[in-house]
Amino acid sequence: MSVPKSPLENNEMRQVLQRYDIGQAHHLIYSYEELTRLGINAEFVFALLDVFEDDRSFSKDDFEKFSVDLILDYIRKTHQYYLQRKLMEIEQSIHLLMQNYPVAHPLLVILNDFFSDYKDHLTSHISVEESQLLPYIEHLARVEEGKASYQARPAYSLNTFLIHHHDTEKDLAEVREAILRYSPPLTSETPYRILLSQLQVFEKDLAVHALIEDEVLLPRAMNLERKWGA
Repeated sequence: MSVPKSPLENNEMRQVLQRYDIGQAHHLIYSYEELTRLGINAEFVFALLDVFEDDRSFSKDDFEKFSVDLILDYIRKTHQYYLQRKLMEIEQSIHLLMQNYPVAHPLLVILNDFFSDYKDHLTSHISVEESQLLPYIEHLARVEEGKASYQARPAYSLNTFLIHHHDTEKDLAEVREAILRYSPPLTSETPYRILLSQLQVFEKDLAVHALIEDEVLLPRAMNLERKWGA
């Protein structure tokens, strides 16, 4: 993993920082030192940035040094970022396209319904993680630190989650493929390109999210579960 020491500004950096409480993340340039001064783990952010720039560079070993608590915090902030920002932006773009027609284009109606279903599915998926999976992993981390007893946790296992686990970025790819079959009129070309860009960025964000959750957080949690649940 490379850790730049000089200021860096690019779309991936802004995308990562938007989930942190930095109001100026849309226009400021952040260096390693400045992120540290703001109380953000700069090494973690730059490790993420490497994956956002090219997910083929992902190595779980790059994230082994980071605590379970730090990874849980990132997962939770990402969930909030999706629910409070990204889903709403995409939904708004679809509605803007539909408004360009006196009678909605049939494919846009299908796309709108498809995305609405996807949004409901992702929201439900996040709700399960927030109410069951993440608190359970947090409890395992407290047990490892000697701050809690494993038996004090209500019955739950990671296998319960994995049985129903599903890669949500694959569903989003279907949404993007659906809109590629739509040929917009000249008056809709700009919102069409914006929507496609939003879907592509979100799809990539979901892929990184899945890597951190599936390849870093869950294996660490499963090791703790085997250690303390035996």
